[in-house]
Amino acid sequence: MNGIEDTSCAFAPSCFFDEDFFLQEPLDLYRRGYLHPVAISDIIRPDPSPSASRSQDAPSGYRILHKLGKGGEATVWLAQEVDRLDRAVALKIFSADCFSAAEREAGALKALKASENGVGSENVLCLLDEFTFTGPNGVHKVHITEVVVPLWKLSSLLPAVAKKKVATDLARGLAHVHHCGFIHGDIHFGNVGCAMPSGFTMDRIVDTMARLYEYDVTMVVPIKPAYRTRSLPPYLVSPCEILRVYKHHGGYNADQHAKLLDFGNARRIGEEDTDVTGCVCPPPEAVFAYHGCDGLEMPPTPEGDIWCLGAVMFALFTDEGITYDRTSALLLQQAKLHGVIPPAWQTHWDKTQFLHTNSAEVTLENAEAEWTRRRDNFIQENPEVDAAEADLLISLLRQMLATDPDDRPSAAEVLAHRWFTEDGAMPVIPAQDRNGRSLQDP
Repeated sequence: MNGIEDTSCAFAPSCFFDEDFFLQEPLDLYRRGYLHPVAISDIIRPDPSPSASRSQDAPSGYRILHKLGKGGEATVWLAQEVDRLDRAVALKIFSADCFSAAEREAGALKALKASENGVGSENVLCLLDEFTFTGPNGVHKVHITEVVVPLWKLSSLLPAVAKKKVATDLARGLAHVHHCGFIHGDIHFGNVGCAMPSGFTMDRIVDTMARLYEYDVTMVVPIKPAYRTRSLPPYLVSPCEILRVYKHHGGYNADQHAKLLDFGNARRIGEEDTDVTGCVCPPPEAVFAYHGCDGLEMPPTPEGDIWCLGAVMFALFTDEGITYDRTSALLLQQAKLHGVIPPAWQTHWDKTQFLHTNSAEVTLENAEAEWTRRRDNFIQENPEVDAAEADLLISLLRQMLATDPDDRPSAAEVLAHRWFTEDGAMPVIPAQDRNGRSLQDP
């Protein structure tokens, strides 16, 4: 890259063009200690020393073909192995400041794969390769996985029967995670997806790229030429339309195969860990801990995973969030769904003017009316589903979204609910206690 060879840029400069806020990551993340700058056709190779433990037949590197996704912690790219040009993979480059999250994800995925004989193991993203490499902005972890389609891109296009299969897969995946002694810690609509149809793996790369024929880019041109450094990418890329490839291979008509993704906040059940990262869709107890206990960051729990999965399932069928923000207003929303202000919240509730002023809205009658409204919305969005099945799903979601974590079912109990099992087609994981241990173990 032409320009000043400055490997220690500490800030992102002002540029002639602004990034697309919705499709592209903020340019100010491209500085020392954060995201690695990527250009299409770059080859990402592991550092020789830290990656010495990789197997002899591991690819020597991966060539970047297109972008799959972005975020504050990482960018994800469609790539091909340089030693096997016919194989497409997803390549995730973690921000240099997210090294511990990357190691946490790799550790969890390896452990979950080691127990892959369990029911639901196929519903967890498979880690194919991992390594470390050094760039101008620091040392980065790289994870290689299968390519998946984000559920948020698919959900509105799927019929109710396919959505039920997706919900079943996610519940199975979470049951496997808990059975193996792990907590996911950040289940939300952006952290679940569906595997590509089988035809994708047999497709030639040249044909896949022909279906992704265009790039949407924003050129990175600093207003001051002296600020053109190696920390910056030459351009920002919007994610490709992977849905085109999914559709071409009959994905809409195929049996959906959903998976849990992004285990950067995962940890073992009972693990003492001070490195707590807030999740995107926090359960009510985490929101109360933060707002009612002086900013306390509550570590993830299996019960929190259940609440988050319930929120994903509700959004899957209704395109409606179960709650709408992370402020104290979420406590009001949750209490209104429950119909009662939890005793543990009462002191904070009485001291918070917004909550205290709206106390009259929290009644059992209003809770029933709200769930009736949401049931009716479910039926409206999914007209092919009869009322009896809608009632079964709502009864399950009310249990999963209970305000008191102790009132929520375990993942195995979720799978044993009649909504999943009434047709007898879905296998059930052996009963487990709240710590993920089999009740059949000695």
